[in-house]
Amino acid sequence: MTKLPNIGKPATNALELLEITTLEQVAAHDEKTLLKIHGVGPKAIGILKEALAGHGLAFQEISAKSATHGVDFAVFCDFNCDNAPKKRIIRDYLIASASGNRTALENVLEASFVWTVPGEFQIKGRDEFITELITNLQEVSALEVQSLLSHGKEGSAHGTVTNKKGKHVYFSDIFTFQSNKPDAKISKLTSFVVIEK
Repeated sequence: MTKLPNIGKPATNALELLEITTLEQVAAHDEKTLLKIHGVGPKAIGILKEALAGHGLAFQEISAKSATHGVDFAVFCDFNCDNAPKKRIIRDYLIASASGNRTALENVLEASFVWTVPGEFQIKGRDEFITELITNLQEVSALEVQSLLSHGKEGSAHGTVTNKKGKHVYFSDIFTFQSNKPDAKISKLTSFVVIEK
């Protein structure tokens, strides 16, 4: 494994927070996605590009699937969910909730949706949830989904949201769908959240 070149402290820290510490790990991502990370600018990308070329590596080509999400933050996630429709729904929910995309949220949540954060609060109703989410929306730099699972009427995901100030929100979500059907909407969500201080 080849260590990162000197790309400056902000860029190095931003990548390290996402556990990207080697050139080989950089090569697993596309240039456009890395540029969306707070702290990683064109100068750092230029240095990385040169270092990659010097080791026979290159940035990943931009995937058509990742490009279609149209968000202005980096998304690190398994985009190969086409054979697992509920995993795709969970992934789309996570991206929509981080970006505050009302239409996308309406497409994946049923009208009587219930969101519970144990010991904190519960919100009943899709519209109430979306309003609360958009009211408290943070400027996101990166969304990293570390695992995505689905089985029958249930699913789960966990990961990290990094805001533009470099602070992390660690989440673990447990989803319940309205039925076993592949296109079922999300009816309940229980979230465990840790906010970095």
